[in-house]
Parts: sequence; C-alpha cells; structure tokens
Amino acid sequence: MGKRSGKNRAQGRALKQKPSLLDVWMELLLGGFLALYLLFIPLRGSERLGMYSQISETKTTLFFVLMGILLFYGAIRLGVELWAWRKQGKPLTSLSPSQIAALLFLFFTVISAAASPYQANAWYSSKSHEATLTLGLYVLLFLVTSRWGVPTRRLWKVLLWSMGLFCLLCLLQALGKNPLSLYPEGQSFYDGYGKQYQGAYAGSVGNVDLVSALLALVIPLLVIPALGKQLRRTWPCWLLALGCVGLLVWLRVLCGLVGLAAGTALTLLVRCPDEKRKWLLLSYGILAVTGIALLWAVDLPVKFLHELHEILHGRAEDSFGTGRFFIWRQMLERIPNRLLTGVGPDMARFSGLEPFVRRDELGNVVYNAAGNAITAVITDAHCYPVHILYCQGLPALLSWLTLVGLCMSHWVKGRSDCSIAALGSGLACLLCAMLFCFSSIIIMPFLWLCMGLLEGKYQERTDAKASQAM
Repeated sequence: MGKRSGKNRAQGRALKQKPSLLDVWMELLLGGFLALYLLFIPLRGSERLGMYSQISETKTTLFFVLMGILLFYGAIRLGVELWAWRKQGKPLTSLSPSQIAALLFLFFTVISAAASPYQANAWYSSKSHEATLTLGLYVLLFLVTSRWGVPTRRLWKVLLWSMGLFCLLCLLQALGKNPLSLYPEGQSFYDGYGKQYQGAYAGSVGNVDLVSALLALVIPLLVIPALGKQLRRTWPCWLLALGCVGLLVWLRVLCGLVGLAAGTALTLLVRCPDEKRKWLLLSYGILAVTGIALLWAVDLPVKFLHELHEILHGRAEDSFGTGRFFIWRQMLERIPNRLLTGVGPDMARFSGLEPFVRRDELGNVVYNAAGNAITAVITDAHCYPVHILYCQGLPALLSWLTLVGLCMSHWVKGRSDCSIAALGSGLACLLCAMLFCFSSIIIMPFLWLCMGLLEGKYQERTDAKASQAM
C-alpha cells in the first residue's frame, strides 16, 4: 500500500519543466498574500488609542478575504485534477503524513469546540480571533500551499522588498516619529508600556512580542539563501538581515531573541557535517552545564538572569517572565479537569482565569495615567503548546506536535536544498519564539504558510527522486 501511494504521489507530482498557468497564479496569490498581510495597516482607529487599536480586527478581515481567494483557487485546482483523473486516468496525489496530521489537528479542534462550555464563542467570535473557524482556515492554508505552493525566487524577492518597507517603518518609529499616524496624535513608540497608552506597538504587525517573533522567522529566510553567494549580489539580504537583528535588539523582547538564538543553534546542528556533529553537541553540552552552574552560583543583576538564578534555587514567583509564570500556573492547575477536549479553541479569555498585572520587559508593574496598576484578562498561555493543551486538549496537542515533528524531519532530510534549509531554519526560530509568545491571527498565518511551503518543496524533491528511480 505504501509503495503504491508513493508511486502515485511521484507520478502526480513529477517535476515540471515549465510552470503552468495555474502554477503562475499560485505564485502570484502567495506573493500577494505575503506582501498584503505583512504590510496592510488599519485605515482608521480611535483618537485615544490610535490605529493600532484596530489592527487585530483589520488583519482578521484581510485574512478571511485572502483565504477566500486562495480557497477559490484551490477549488479550481482540485477540480482540474479530478477532471484529469476521470477523463485521462491521471492519478491523484495522495495525502502526505504531514497533511494527515494537520487534518487530525483540525478534527480534534472541532471536537473541542463541540464539547466546549462556551458554545456562543467557540466557533467564531469577534472577541476571539482564533476560534474554530480561524484554526480551520490555518489548516486549509497549509493544505493548499503544501499541495500546490512552491517557494520560488520571485516569492523570496517579495519577502525581501516587503521586509524592507517593514523595517523602514520600524526605523522611523525608533527615531521617535509617528508615520502613518499609527500611534495616538502627538505620541510615539516611547509613550507605550502604560506611559500614555497601554502596550507597546511597532511596524505593521503591532504588539512588540509578535514583531520580535516575526523577525526571528524572517532573519534565516534572508540569510540562508545568501550563504555562499557573491556579496555584490547578496548585499541587500545581509543589510536587511542586519537591520532586522538591530530591530530585534532595539525592541528588547526576549521571546524573539531567545527564538533566534535557539533556532540558530538548531540550524548549526542540522547544517553541520556528520563527522563534526558530535563535537558540536559536546560543545553545546559544555556551554549548557557551564551556564547553569554560573547562574546557580551567581545572581547576576539582569532581570531574566536573576529569575533563572531564583528558579534554579527553587524560588520561582508568579511575576517571573513578565507574569508568564502566573498564567502557566493557573492553566496547568486546570488542564487535568478537561484534558481531552480543553475549554474550547481560544476560549481562555472566557474560562474564568484570574486577571494578571501587566509588567514591562524589565519586570516593573505598568501603571495607567491615574496611577493604578493595569490588569488584563488572560487570553493566551504565552506558550503555544500550553495554549493548545489548555484550549483544545491533549489529542489536538499531540497531532500538532506530530505535524511540527514531521516538518522538522523534512528540514533535516532535505537540508541540502536551499529553500528547505531556509524555511526549516526560519520555522525553528519561530517555533522556539512561540514557546514564550502568544498566538495571534497576525503572526500564525506566516507559520502555517512556511510549513506548507516546506512540506510542498520536500514532497516535490522526494517525488523527483522517485521518478528518476523509476
């Protein structure tokens, strides 16, 4: 059965010498999706909060519109394949294990929604942008891109130009400007964190946690295709990558910095020659043991290093991780009550969790203009696996981890291909960042898009080898 499925897949996805018109349309759709979704900003906002107050609603509407167009294309493409199968006997492409894992994730998400005590919001809600409908569209985005998407050079150039504009916008904001009136009138980035308005926002993405996660994803996508190439041809990539690193440092958001560092370490391990990998692992082990010993022995005057010192001595507090420990403790205490189905997709905000006090990246309590501490409803775990476990249950988490594991294994196996190497490295950085970042419709489509492109490229490469073998 397995041999026959592989043969059908190889025949159905044989290498194309020249892209068809449908392939060109797909490339245009993905390029438009990437540029529009990254750069589009709200056209209006409140006087008190500025344009950023409407960014989630704006991106949600845009995502639904873009997905409607992409699914229309998918329906046409599937119809063409069914016609070719019926009239010409051309075999259909079988589902890959990754696609099956994605469908299982959707299946268990639907079960979670059906069993949720918050039925009025579990399927779709204006307050919850990642309820069942949105998660279903994520899976469909992965299926469409993994079946027909190709990470072409032109698509990479769209990313390059889009990120150039994104970084330019962030640079102006770093200089204290208010381009496009995204902040309230007369204010800037430096008036955030409760000084004049709640939160901190930058670029066309908004929340700085999401900006840092996006930068962690993009930097490897810019750097790896430029490795080994002539500098006179790739200097824009290096310049833009350095700009992204500079923005990441400027934002001072640890989830992006940790994601980039951890993803880079994994990338070095994957790209390292086999005969040197054990020495790299040994060096990682020595660095880890030395770092842990140093943190245990010395209480360094840096917030997150001080917190790690206290954790190693068994003195963890709810305020650690800018309140993340408080969120994780509450969720982990409640998870056993609904282990299999969770509280419902993105229903954390309705589940009665105790609000937490907002803190900035330095650990200081954020106060409003009246001098009162700012509290917020817990809407996310700020750790994506914990978020899935709490909201959708253990089966959904296991199917998600299976999907991620398969994509990462394809990265390792196909690392000699430039596209697979870049996508895998970017995904590794983003997935590490998502261990400390909250899930949002603003950033998650890029995760599913990259997973789909990686899966599609790997299957194309596998099918090409199978065709040559036959």
